[in-house]
Amino acid sequence: MVPHFGLVLCSQFPPGDDAGARFAEQVQQVHHARDHGFGSVWATQHYLAEEVQYLHPLAVLGRLVPETGDMRIGTAISLMALAHPVDLAEQFATLDILSGGRLVVGAGLGYRDVEFDAFGVPRDRRLRRFRENLDLVRRLWTEDEVHFEGDAGRIDGIRPLLRPVQRPHPPIWLAGHTDAALTRTAGTGLPWLAAAAHVDADYLRTQARFFRERCAEHGREAEINVLQEVYVGADDDSAVEDVREALAAKYRTYRAWGQDAILPESQSFDREFDELRRGRFILGGPRTCRDRLAELIETVGPAHVLLRPQWPGLPHDRVMESLRRLTGDVLPALAGVAA
Repeated sequence: MVPHFGLVLCSQFPPGDDAGARFAEQVQQVHHARDHGFGSVWATQHYLAEEVQYLHPLAVLGRLVPETGDMRIGTAISLMALAHPVDLAEQFATLDILSGGRLVVGAGLGYRDVEFDAFGVPRDRRLRRFRENLDLVRRLWTEDEVHFEGDAGRIDGIRPLLRPVQRPHPPIWLAGHTDAALTRTAGTGLPWLAAAAHVDADYLRTQARFFRERCAEHGREAEINVLQEVYVGADDDSAVEDVREALAAKYRTYRAWGQDAILPESQSFDREFDELRRGRFILGGPRTCRDRLAELIETVGPAHVLLRPQWPGLPHDRVMESLRRLTGDVLPALAGVAA
């Protein structure tokens, strides 16, 4: 099976930048992806990001509905433990209606103390809140009468009428990188969304095997989807130098946020850029990027590969040059590469 490719937007802009102008550039990126074979477009989420201006993914996706043609739109990811589940259920249902049934909900637990504190979610209850919220969102989409009592509040016999177009509901993918998270995801029967840049290639392959084994224990086929950082330059050396400053700054921020704290020490972001990028990011000329993506497809077996070609501060003209090489030279060469 050859995977579907999606475009992940970088709706994060440096302090003081003109966010409106930068978003208009992202609309151009979406148009290119739409017209050159991409199957989906994705927005990411964090709250209270002091280092960058971070646009809210649901507002971004709502604005992009008329720009995306028949592409799917999705969150990669929505922090399901934080926002109120009733609000999430109705916003997601609205997006699915406005898009004619094209929404995919990527959901994750989150890890930043500042976010949990701001939303009043104790860290020792965040997993419970995540599970309750996810369950209530699905119930509000599918049940004729909903009774609920939990951390988010109480619902006593409400008959919800706002339903997504997709039945029983839009696809839901769950993110995570610990063994516990993958075991939970396998138990739900939902697909796994892996962030390839958060771990090296060998570790990602190990996790993919682990997830497939856990799914097999439940008698289910595993679906794996991968979010991958990618930049296609004129050649290998210039590609690395084109993105060095922006991508290194991005992962310094992730390190400061503690994104790697839940992973083994071998996967720490606390290393020099040239060491960090090897095995995590796909950077290079067209042939190198083609070979690296082919290796990812063959060894991990993703159903979808979501490609993020931009990071805060990377100029739009470089992004467009990379996208043109990606759609002109790289992706067509992967047509015969099966998972």
